[in-house]
Parts: sequence; structure tokens; C-alpha cells
Amino acid sequence: MKKHVFILLFSLLFEISAFSQVMFVDRFEIPSNFIEKDFIVVAKQGGLVAFRVQPEKGLNFKSNLQYFLTDFNLNSDNFKEIKVRDGYDLVGYDLEGEFLYILMQKGSVATSERYLIEIDLKSEVAQEVLLENIYSMELQEFFVLNRSAIFMGNADLRPIVQIFDIQENNVITVQGIYFKDTKILQLKKESELGVLDLLVSRRDKYKMKQISLLTFDDNGNKIREVVIEKLEDQDMELVEGIMTPIQNYQQSIIGTFGNRKREAYQGIYLGDINEFGEYKIKYLTLENFPNFFNYMKEKQKEKKLQELEKSFAKGKTPSIKPVFSAREVLTLDQGYLVYSDHFLATNPRYMQRDGVYANEAYRYSANRLMMDQLGYGLGRYGNSFPGSRYGGTYVWQEEGEYEFVSSYFLFLNRSGEVIWDNSLDLTGNTTNNPGKYGEISFDGEKLHFLYLDDIQIYMSYIKNGEVIFQNKTFEIELINEEERIRETQDGSLSLTHWYSNYFLLTGKQKVRYLNAENKEETKEVFFLTKIKVDGDQYVPEDEEDLGKN
Repeated sequence: MKKHVFILLFSLLFEISAFSQVMFVDRFEIPSNFIEKDFIVVAKQGGLVAFRVQPEKGLNFKSNLQYFLTDFNLNSDNFKEIKVRDGYDLVGYDLEGEFLYILMQKGSVATSERYLIEIDLKSEVAQEVLLENIYSMELQEFFVLNRSAIFMGNADLRPIVQIFDIQENNVITVQGIYFKDTKILQLKKESELGVLDLLVSRRDKYKMKQISLLTFDDNGNKIREVVIEKLEDQDMELVEGIMTPIQNYQQSIIGTFGNRKREAYQGIYLGDINEFGEYKIKYLTLENFPNFFNYMKEKQKEKKLQELEKSFAKGKTPSIKPVFSAREVLTLDQGYLVYSDHFLATNPRYMQRDGVYANEAYRYSANRLMMDQLGYGLGRYGNSFPGSRYGGTYVWQEEGEYEFVSSYFLFLNRSGEVIWDNSLDLTGNTTNNPGKYGEISFDGEKLHFLYLDDIQIYMSYIKNGEVIFQNKTFEIELINEEERIRETQDGSLSLTHWYSNYFLLTGKQKVRYLNAENKEETKEVFFLTKIKVDGDQYVPEDEEDLGKN
């Protein structure tokens, strides 16, 4: 009898272990039916702030800005509403310290009127800020740095950045970027330093490309300009770039590079910039990525590696096709983790724009911290790209499909040497969202990679560069065991990394429960669920089977 009890307990332990890689630990709900807008949820010091602009019921143009705060355990005891001007809707937001800024716009064209709502989250005092002197632009990005609102957009097919001093009611147009054939690759604020970084690409009349890093203070004064124009190989160019935080007066730019005049990616570069504005670039190609094709089946991978070896022996560098995009860079003491997606971008109205890398909508990802539409009813995990779908203007490049092949992870030390690399299979999933495919947490040793597909969570785990498992599926769970999920609105779901090894899942559901009279009822809610992940709890299938026998 004791032996049977021991075997039963052993089996239960293995089953619990096998299903504890993803744990639903806290949940907060607020009544919201499926036709209402989703809340945008943003991490803040001490927890989260969630907000939305919800139209009032009835045939009118009245709306309310609704918001609430939670702590790290998703406890919340306040819900606030602020009247907004008739006919206005949310087009941008930012969180600067304890101040939440909501950018409102009337209509959907570039010339529409806009105003700003500033909310002190501590005192709960809100005020309107007029924006009468801001240039009429197709808005792509919105920040607030200290008490200066920053607007980035396009006007007359040229990029424009304006800084609005909220206290002084003064507008400054940033100099040096309003040119033809110029694009802003990234706009990034450093709140602690009080500076704004712009990464700008520009082509000359010969279609030669240069990358410039421009740094401005919150008054629009240029502090630094670093121009990268001549690469070692003139047939190559830098395609995109992600700026790391400024540390000890030094900064890095990391992204993909490829061939000029044709869409052929060669690899990833690391550009280091010192305090004097001097830079050096290190280039990494498939020869430095031994595990790039690990997502393939074994026979297919062996054939691919043999082809690569032949190319390397001839002194050739094979291209990475079709699209290879750097999505996110995590800065650690040891170095940098670079997360990239490898996919096929198709568009029925595809056309070249500047001669190379035409279908560039995929570049907009969660690296662009604001206007990422987090949880604002755009489906999947929400963090898409700024511009038309947010501001309401139509851009042809968004009409396309993206077939994801794999996600690639490269861990570099500060000198640009590869510590490890590996890839995960994305099974050719197709979406119309060009943003990054998944969300990652990484502590220097353990990497968890999560993404949504319909209403299921998929998780992969890499430890010290080795893939432990990939694409394990998990159902969405409730915290209250007496409740049951009746329906999940998949288009509302948003999955993002929060902090440490915790992720945040938000969306709308219909939930069955028993009321005080012990009768079954259904509630419609917008929910926030805190998820803890631990890939070390994984038990391989053969060990699971061993425990069950």
C-alpha cells in the first residue's frame, strides 16, 4: 500500500512540475462589455496605470477619459473619470514620472485640432494644455520630457520634430532633420539626463545612405551630432538601428546592415560611440551566428550548414533573406542581448521607395516606447507601430502580411564578441501585424520568450544559450477556481513583459460565476493578469512519462 501511495505522490509531483512553467498569480477586473474600448496599460513606478477614452452612451459626441492605478499585486481602489472635449479621441500618451499625459485629437487628418491633458497621478489633479502653435503634421510619435511635449511626424514628405514648453507655452522646431529622403529610425528620451536622442537616416543624390545620431536638450539645443557615412565596404549600408541608454558618456547603436540597392541583409552591427563623438563599428554575419538556423529540422539544417561552409571557404558572405529585423536590445552588465525576427514581408501593393528595403513598416515595434497602442483594441499583443492605425490616417504599407520564420537571439559582450546565439521556430505563422512577434525576459542566464496565438500563450525557454524547450502552449486561466471562462475576445488580448520574470496579460472576457443566491451569472470584464514564468520547472516528456508509470 505504501508503495502505491509513493508512486501516486511521485506522479502528482511530476504533473504539477510539468505545468508550473507559467503561473497566473494575480488578477484585477473592471466591468467592461465587448463593444467598449480596451484600456491602455502602462508600467509605472510601484505598479501600473490603465486608461482609455470611452464614448458616453447615446447619440452624442461626448466621451470620458477613464483611468485607474494598481500596485504590483494588481490591487486597485480608485477609478477616475475626466470629461473630454466633444468629438476628440486619444491619439498619443506618455508617462513622465508621476504625470500622465494624454494627447487628444479632433478628427483623423493631419490638420486636426489637438490638445493635451496632464494628470498628476498623486494629487489626481488634471488640467488641459492648449496646442495652438504645433505644426500640422501626420503624427508618428509623442513624448513628454520633463515639462516639454515632443511631437514627431511627417509634413510635406519630410520628418519634423517640435518641442513644446508646457510652462512657457513656447514651440521650438528641431533643426537638422527636415530634409527630403530623410527618415527618423528612432526617437528616444533620457529623462534622467534631460536629453532627446534622434537616430536619422538620409540619402544623398547618389542614393548613398548616412546615419546620424543627434542629441538635443529639452529646449531644442543640439548637444551632439555623430555622423556615420562611410562604411568599410561601400556596397553595404546600415538598415536600421536601436540606441542603448547613455552610460558613462558612452552609447551604442545596434541593428541590421545589408547590401545597397537590393534587399539583402548581411547581419548585425554594433556601433560604439564615446564621449567625444568618435565611433567604431563591428560587423557580425552568418559566420558569427553558428546557431542561426537551429529553428530548422535536423536534415534541413545540415544541408544549410553545408552550403554555408562552401560559401565561407570561397570567402563569400551569404545574405539573410527575406527580412531580418532587430526588434529589441536589452543592456546588461555583461553586454547586450539582441532580439531579432526573421520573416517574409509581403504586400499586394508593394513598391520600392528609395531603392532598397522598401517595405519598412515592420521597423516600428515596441522599441518606440510611446504610441505603441498597448491593449487599445488592435489585437494580438497590441504593441504594433505608430502612425496611421493610431492617428487614423491610411498608409498603404500597412496592408500586408508577415510570415514569421524564426526569432533569433544574440548575446554580445561589450566588445561585440558573441557569448552565445540561438533561434526559435515560429512555424511560419502569418499575421498582418508588422511589430515584433514576442516578448522576452532575460537576466543574463535565463531567457523566456512568450507570444500569443489566438487565445493561447506560447512559451519557449533558453538557458545559457541552450534551447530547453520551445512553443509549449498554455491556456489562459482564472485565479478564482470557482469561476469559468465563457468567452475571450481574442482581438483585445495583449501580452507584454512587465518586470523580472513577470509578464502582463490584458483583455476582455465573459466569465461565469455563482452569485450570492448560488445562481449562475455571467459578467463581462476587462482584466489584468500577472503571470510568473519559470522555465526551470519544465520536465521533458520522457521524464513526465516516467513519473506517471
